[in-house]
Amino acid sequence: MKCYKLFFVFFLLFTVNKSFATAQVPDYLIVDRDTLMIQSNPLDDYFKDHPFPEKLRTNISSANWRGYIAYFKFLNGKLVVENIYKEEYNDENGKRDYSLVSIYKDIFGENQNFDCSFYSGLLICPSGKMLQYVHMGYSSLYENYKLIEVEKGMKMKSKEMTGEEFQNFKINYFKYFKTTEEYKQKAKEFKEMMTDVENDPALNLDNNTKKKRENKALKKKEAEFKADKQVDSFMFMFLSDYIKTIEIPVD
Repeated sequence: MKCYKLFFVFFLLFTVNKSFATAQVPDYLIVDRDTLMIQSNPLDDYFKDHPFPEKLRTNISSANWRGYIAYFKFLNGKLVVENIYKEEYNDENGKRDYSLVSIYKDIFGENQNFDCSFYSGLLICPSGKMLQYVHMGYSSLYENYKLIEVEKGMKMKSKEMTGEEFQNFKINYFKYFKTTEEYKQKAKEFKEMMTDVENDPALNLDNNTKKKRENKALKKKEAEFKADKQVDSFMFMFLSDYIKTIEIPVD
């Protein structure tokens, strides 16, 4: 029963941010001769104010809820969009062919190397051997990481880490994140969704069972404690957009 409710909560969270639901196709960053995966999507901020055209959403797979794959690069220290594609699938003779079709002009027009001055955050670029696969979002762990801090589209600094160092960095950054207003707001939203599930008669399989006498105050504290732990575990595992800088801020 508890597992059922927890998975249903995750389903609700997926409807809020579908990038959680399945391991996602990444965007990419072109650095010299290398093309690095990015465990974030810098254009998310842009598409909040300029919605992605629905007519371009063709054959979206569960591994690409956003509907596009973007390629970025740094030009004179500034993050720009090199190209952006949609995925297309064609079924012929029982075989499914996959191809990428550029939609750059449909979105950005004739303006080449679209300026990403709207973006501030941390580009997390994994590389090397995959050490642990997680079938949700960008949660898989890799052998090496390159972190690039961006402020209003400008590259500020970068740092390379091993997978173990990145995990420690993420743990320590999450401790800082828990002191912020952003954490409090997100945690509140997640817990409200969990409470809605707990209180929904259609989902409560214990509804028709005889309830024993219980200490309601103690029960409430236990429920709040469990909710806090579940939310923290979920946010740590499946979110990364809260990591904004290479140097963890000190209060």
